[in-house]
Amino acid sequence: MPTKPREVEELVDEYIHRPLARRIVAVLVHTPITPNQVTFLSGALGVSGGLAFALGVQDRRWCLAGGLLLFLSVVFDCCDGQLARAKQISSTTGAILDGIADYAVGVAMGVGISYFLATRLESPWYWLLGLGGIGSTALQSAMFDHAKTRYIARVGAGYSEREEDVERVARNRAQAMAEQRYSDAILLWVYERYSLTQHAALKIPPVADPTAYRAANAGRMRLWTFLGIGTHFALGYLACALTYWWEATMVAILLLFATLFNLALVVLMRLESRSAHA
Repeated sequence: MPTKPREVEELVDEYIHRPLARRIVAVLVHTPITPNQVTFLSGALGVSGGLAFALGVQDRRWCLAGGLLLFLSVVFDCCDGQLARAKQISSTTGAILDGIADYAVGVAMGVGISYFLATRLESPWYWLLGLGGIGSTALQSAMFDHAKTRYIARVGAGYSEREEDVERVARNRAQAMAEQRYSDAILLWVYERYSLTQHAALKIPPVADPTAYRAANAGRMRLWTFLGIGTHFALGYLACALTYWWEATMVAILLLFATLFNLALVVLMRLESRSAHA
């Protein structure tokens, strides 16, 4: 089966998170543990990381714990998909739960960090900085996913981040409703809406020479990867740990997300628009 071009991979995922996840999956594949259970564990670790960072108001050693918990959350987040493929039990519901867990971790970390900064530095304005950092992270990672989907379609890699057919998802949703599995039906409806958006992103004019297009645009795609959620989380857990020694570390990271990363996003979006007409 064709795989993703290497240049769409976030470096921190490629060299740190996924290699560690593969070692864990090698053990889990021989157990009854399911990918969804791993997803819940990843989410629980990340949410606990946000709580731990908030507790750093009283004792900054909790900031170290928050960084470690977020790191473990990211590694286990890379495990669930690998485990699903290894056990050949991939599911649409699992993909939805994985996305929900990511958002839950992001919100929990954002709230914990904002509370820590507003309390320790005695200014409610840090809540706005935290909100700006969270919002910027969500926007940047979403636009990276969109650019990655378009790039993969253009280079003809035959790979889709969401391989399920939209019509099949709709049939599964209808079946879940008929069987009164309402929670599954709601998840499938959310996934169906998201999949339709992703499919709309793929309705782009094909390039005449995918090989030439890749050679000309691989560097631009690599730059996009620095706006991915894995990179944001990696900077987040490093900043959490460093906050033990220097409180302003997290302020610097949030400002980075809200300023330079957004500037990079604007530049890359302009380059993306030009490449579409090349």
